[in-house]
Amino acid sequence: MVMRNKKLGSALILAGTAIGAGMLALPLSSSSLGFPLMIALMVLFWGLMFYTAMLIMEVNLAIEPGSTLFTMAHRTLGKPGKIVASIATLFLFYALLSAYITGGSSLLNSYLSSLLGKPLSQVHTTLCFTVIAGGLVYWSTRTVDFVNRLLFLGKIAIFLTIVAFLLPEVNQQHLTEMPVNNGLMLAAMPIVFTSFGFHGSVTSVIAYQGSDVKSLRNIILLGSLLPLLVYFAWEIVTLGVLPATAIGAIVQDGGSVPEMISALGSQIPKTPWISTGLNIFSNIALLTSFLGVALGLFDFIADARDHGDCRRGRLVTAMYTFIPPLIFALFYPKGFIMALGFAALALAVLGVILPVLMAWKVRQNANESQYQVFGGMPLLMIAMLLAMLIICIELASTVGIIEGI
Repeated sequence: MVMRNKKLGSALILAGTAIGAGMLALPLSSSSLGFPLMIALMVLFWGLMFYTAMLIMEVNLAIEPGSTLFTMAHRTLGKPGKIVASIATLFLFYALLSAYITGGSSLLNSYLSSLLGKPLSQVHTTLCFTVIAGGLVYWSTRTVDFVNRLLFLGKIAIFLTIVAFLLPEVNQQHLTEMPVNNGLMLAAMPIVFTSFGFHGSVTSVIAYQGSDVKSLRNIILLGSLLPLLVYFAWEIVTLGVLPATAIGAIVQDGGSVPEMISALGSQIPKTPWISTGLNIFSNIALLTSFLGVALGLFDFIADARDHGDCRRGRLVTAMYTFIPPLIFALFYPKGFIMALGFAALALAVLGVILPVLMAWKVRQNANESQYQVFGGMPLLMIAMLLAMLIICIELASTVGIIEGI
C-alpha cells in the first residue's frame, strides 16, 4: 500500500531532498545556541520554506502545471528573471551534485575496497556511482519515486531505532541550557535555512502528481513537515545526551560529524552499532538528496534545452545534468567547497526571492491565478526580508565580519 501511494511518494521526494547527510551536523551549529533557540529557528525557517514552496505551486498552476522554474521565471519576470533563475539553479544544483558524487563515490570506494580486500580506483567508483544513481533519474521520475521510497523508509527506520535507544539517555537539563553567542546565532541561520531546501524538486512533483490543489498542498505540507520532525528528534537526542560544552569542544577542536557520532556512541557503550547505524543513515541520506536534486536539475535542463522526452532526448539531458559535476568530482574534488559555502545564497534566490517576485507578478493579473497562497503582500514582504537577511549574514560570515561556525 505504501509503495503504491503516489502522493506519499511525491512527499517523500521533497522530504528526501531536504533530509541530507548534512542534517547530522545541525547539532554542531546549535552548540552555542541551546535547544530552545535552535528549535525556534527551525520553526521559523520551516514556515518560510513551506510558504515559498506554496508560492511556487501557486505560480506553477497559474503559468502551466508542471512547468519548470525556468519557464515560470521567463513568463512572469521576462528575460532578467530567466537569467537569474538559470544562474541560481545551475549554481546550486551543480554544486550540490558535485558534492554528492564526490561523497557518494568515496563511500562506495571505501565499502567495495573493504569488501574485495584491495584498493580500488577512485575514478572507477566515481563513474560507477554517477552511472548507477544518475541512471535512475534518466530512466523516469517514477523510478526515482520508487527507489526513493525504499531508501527513505529504510533511512527513517534506522533513524527511529537510533533515536529510541538514545532517548533514555537524554538529560533534560542539557536541553534547557542557553549558551547563547549572538555571533554564532547569526552564523547558524543560513545553515538551518538551507536544511529546509527542497524547492528545486517542487515543479517536478507537480508535473508527476498533477494539478489538484488540495493534493499538492498536502504533499508539500507533509514533505516539509517530515524534515522538521526528524530535525527535532535529532536535536533532542544529541543535545540531550551530549552537553553543549562537549559539542562546543568538538567544534572548537575543528571537529566534525564523525567525532560527534563517536561521542554519542561512547555514551552508550553497550550499543556500539549506533555509530554504524548513523553512518549507514548518512550514506542513504546522501543518495536520497542526490536523487531529489538531480531530478530537479534534470527537469530544469530538459525544459530549457527542449530535447524531448524520448530516450535519446533524455540521454542528452542526462549528459548536461551529470557530466559537469562529474568532471569536477573527478579532477577537482575540493573545487566546490567554496561554492557549497554559498549554497544558502543560491537557495535564498531560488527558494525565496524568485517565488516571491513571481507570485507578486502573477497576482497583478488576477485572471491568471486559480489559487492564491494566504498572507497577501505582508507575508511576501516578510519572506523577502528574511531572504535578504540570510544573504547578508552569509556574506558577512564569508568575509569574516561575523564569526562562522
